[in-house]
Amino acid sequence: MKKFLLILFFSIATFQFNFANNNDPLLIKAKELSLNKNYTEAIAIYNQYLSKTDSKNLKNVYVEIANCYFKLNNKTVAVDNIKKAITNYGFSEEDFIYNENLDSELSKYALAVVYEDLDSLQKKYIASLN
Repeated sequence: MKKFLLILFFSIATFQFNFANNNDPLLIKAKELSLNKNYTEAIAIYNQYLSKTDSKNLKNVYVEIANCYFKLNNKTVAVDNIKKAITNYGFSEEDFIYNENLDSELSKYALAVVYEDLDSLQKKYIASLN
């Protein structure tokens, strides 16, 4: 039951992020740059957003940054951003499967890299909630 409630909580939080932040001009610009394969510029805009926002749920921003680094073939930094999403914003094993923002190839790669540490990374997030 506890696991179900945690999954429900994270699902609601993800929905709230997607609904609340989709209209932010910086995120729109960064996403557009990414779609046009201007990954370096997109990363700069995402980082600009991170420095200016007071949003508490930035999981998908870190996912988008990770996608950009992965597309630039910088897999180490891509995984580092996924780890930030896990430890700071509750990115979960379910997100590796169901997160619509996460590139499917990055999902497979990052999950394989962090799998053994996933529990400890998630525990850091849970500890930060207290």
